[in-house]
Amino acid sequence: MLLMAVVVACSSGAKKQQASEEEVIESVEIVDDGHYAENSLDYWGVYKGTLPAADCPGIETTLVINEDDTFSLTSVYIDRDTTIEGKGTYTLEKGYLTLTFEDADQEEQYYFIGENTATRLNADKEFVEGDLASQYVLNKVE
Repeated sequence: MLLMAVVVACSSGAKKQQASEEEVIESVEIVDDGHYAENSLDYWGVYKGTLPAADCPGIETTLVINEDDTFSLTSVYIDRDTTIEGKGTYTLEKGYLTLTFEDADQEEQYYFIGENTATRLNADKEFVEGDLASQYVLNKVE
C-alpha cells in the first residue's frame, strides 16, 4: 500500500513537471541574433550532388562559390549528352544565395546556404517540399 502511494505521488509530480515544461515552450521567443551564413560560416568552396530531373535519372551538379562574389555551375544530365555550364556573380543575404549568370539567357537560381550544404530553392526562393525535398541538397566537398 505504501508502494502504491509513492507511485501515485511520483506520477502526479511528473504531470506537474510536464505542464511546466509546456509552459516554458510556449514562452520561447525567436530572436534574430544577426548570425547568418555570410558572417558565421565558411561557405566558399565546392558543392556537389545529384538534383532530380523530370526527363532523366538526375542532374549531377557542381557549384563552386568563390570568395570574390563569383561562381561557376556545371550541370551534367545523366544518360544524356547534355552539359550546361554557367558562371557569374552571386549575392548572399541571410543565408539566401542568388546566382546571376553572365549569360542573360540563363535565369537566376537560388540556394540556401547551411552548414556544409547548399539547398536548391524554387523560382520563388522557397524550399522544395514533398518526397524529393532531400534530393535538392548539394554537399560541400572542398
